[in-house]
Amino acid sequence: MRFQLCALLANGLMLSTSHYTYSQEGCQKDQRCTMVVYSEQTDKWQIINKSRAERAFSPFSTYKIPNTLILLEEQKIDTKTSYKVDTHAYPVQKWWPSVWQSDDIKVKDAFSYSVLPLYQMWTNSLNKPEIKTYLSQFNYGNQDINGPLDEFWLNSSLQISAMEQIEFLRRLDEKTLGLSKQTYQTFDAIFLKQSTSEYQLYAKTGTGPIAKKTYLGWYVGKIENAQGTHYFAFNMHAPSFKEMVNVRVDKAHATLKALKII
Repeated sequence: MRFQLCALLANGLMLSTSHYTYSQEGCQKDQRCTMVVYSEQTDKWQIINKSRAERAFSPFSTYKIPNTLILLEEQKIDTKTSYKVDTHAYPVQKWWPSVWQSDDIKVKDAFSYSVLPLYQMWTNSLNKPEIKTYLSQFNYGNQDINGPLDEFWLNSSLQISAMEQIEFLRRLDEKTLGLSKQTYQTFDAIFLKQSTSEYQLYAKTGTGPIAKKTYLGWYVGKIENAQGTHYFAFNMHAPSFKEMVNVRVDKAHATLKALKII
């Protein structure tokens, strides 16, 4: 199961780096998706499919947001060092993208390209009491890390809803997670996905199987534009991994466009 899941995640990375388009239909009422947007300056919530927005799911790679914060705070990683996967602990698989096999992986690339075995190595340098303390401090999802130390965020014990993702991102921006100033500043640069003359996009994807012929896809983050800061959390179901990674980001962006955020 571990290698199958990793393969799906890796393949998804290669498919999801295409240019964003808005031809994809956005999330609609009663579809198997949700979008939550909170606009800070206007104190406005926009929610599509509220009951689903309140339903908790595995965070998959969106867990790299709190995980990176913990690792930075504990000084397990830094942005100047180059890293490589320990292939004795995590043997190279034929489906690994080339970036996973590099001897010169920076933290921002590990985050952006979801270098799972590297994050698993880093997480193994922590222990469950440490992680539990941080997730309680963050009030992140159900805070349940009873699953394997290097997999509890991969369709295992840790669960979080779209509404909870928003609240966590707001606490992150408000710097009320109990972390150092340096950690917040460093992570901000890691989280930045795209900067244009009209907006700055901070985002993280996450995808994986949760049941037979059922895949979950996440897209969470924030957009800063002339109207202020807009936090968003999107998730959807798809019957196949290929279908998921072909549409998840486009569908989320189309929804944000329909809600007049971008």
